[in-house]
Amino acid sequence: MDFHEALKTAGGVLVLLLFIPMVAVAMKDGGAGQSFAMWLLWTALDLILTISLFAQHGNYLVSLGFTIGDAFMAGLLLFKGRFVWGTFEHVILALVIGCLVGWKIGGPATATVATTLGICVAGIPGLAELWKNPQRKVGHLWAAYVVANGVAFWGGRAMTIEERFAPGVFAGYSLLMFLASRRVVEPVGLKGHEKVTCGIQTGE
Repeated sequence: MDFHEALKTAGGVLVLLLFIPMVAVAMKDGGAGQSFAMWLLWTALDLILTISLFAQHGNYLVSLGFTIGDAFMAGLLLFKGRFVWGTFEHVILALVIGCLVGWKIGGPATATVATTLGICVAGIPGLAELWKNPQRKVGHLWAAYVVANGVAFWGGRAMTIEERFAPGVFAGYSLLMFLASRRVVEPVGLKGHEKVTCGIQTGE
């Protein structure tokens, strides 16, 4: 195994390991607020991306890690009886269909670009929610995703769609999520010239 393959493998393994805390939380709270349908559709998106990259002999191990983790979460939530179908699921289903159409029309490279961007578009509501309600613990997870995708990016052998597009875009998205989790929110009731620093109210 050469240097590039080692980085690709490390990125894929790290992504898979990052599902452990999510699984632990789902086991603890019974999958509250999550849905089997949502994770099944995420599995479909990541599977399309993985197959499209594999077809191009590209950098597919990170997306494979996501696919396996998504499928495990979907199975867990099905076992927990968590099945909800709403607007968000309709959006992801439309993205899945759109990516398949893109593959049919333009081939695997088009599918790679469409699916990568589709996954990020589907993640916009999560980014907006984290921006409104920053959670530092969640930010730790996204920081790890930045590292995992960054490692996979440098594992790519060239600046091509099949080697570096998906991990590069995902690293950027993960960084945005991390930054959103670190946003300082001024507590309601404080005056405009007051702020909270490390839990201590100060005035300037």
